[in-house]
Amino acid sequence: MKELDQYSKALEQYQNESSIALMPLASWDIHMTSFVKQSNKHKDALELAKLLDKLSIDADPVEALLHENAKVVVVTSPELVIEYASNNLVEMSGYLPDDVIGNTPKMFQGPATDREIAKQIRYNVEQKVPFEAVLTNYRKDNSTYECIIKGYPAFNKYGELIRYVAIEHAA
Repeated sequence: MKELDQYSKALEQYQNESSIALMPLASWDIHMTSFVKQSNKHKDALELAKLLDKLSIDADPVEALLHENAKVVVVTSPELVIEYASNNLVEMSGYLPDDVIGNTPKMFQGPATDREIAKQIRYNVEQKVPFEAVLTNYRKDNSTYECIIKGYPAFNKYGELIRYVAIEHAA
C-alpha cells in the first residue's frame, strides 16, 4: 500500500506544478454528445439534400426544419415504406435509421395508438393532401410518447405522388 501512497503524492505534486488544467471526464462526455449531434445533423442535411434533389423537391424548407428544434425527418414511398429517416430519430424513438428503413410507420404503433387518428392519417395520404396529427407512438423499449407529425406529399412534374415527407417531434 505504501507504493500507492507514493504514487498519489507524486500525482498530486505533478498536478500542482503542471500548467495544464485538467478537465473532468464528464466535460468530454458533454462535448462529444454535442459534437455527435452536430455531426449527425450535418450528415442528415447532406443525405436529405441528395435525396430531395434526386426527387426534384426543394430541400431548403425541409433542411431548415431538420435543424430547427431537432425535428425528425422521415421520407416514405407512396406506399408508406420508409426510405429515409434522420439520425435524430434515435433520440425520439430509440430506433436507428437503419432499424426503420424498409418498414412502414405502423411499426411505431401499438395498443395505445388512437386508431381513428391513424385512419385519418391514412385517408389524408390516400387523398394526397398534407396533414398534421398527434399520435401515441411506441419507442423501441415499448414506452409511449406523443408524436406530432406533419406530413407533406411530394409530386413529380406530372402531378404523380412520388414520396411523403414527414416532419416529426415528441410532444
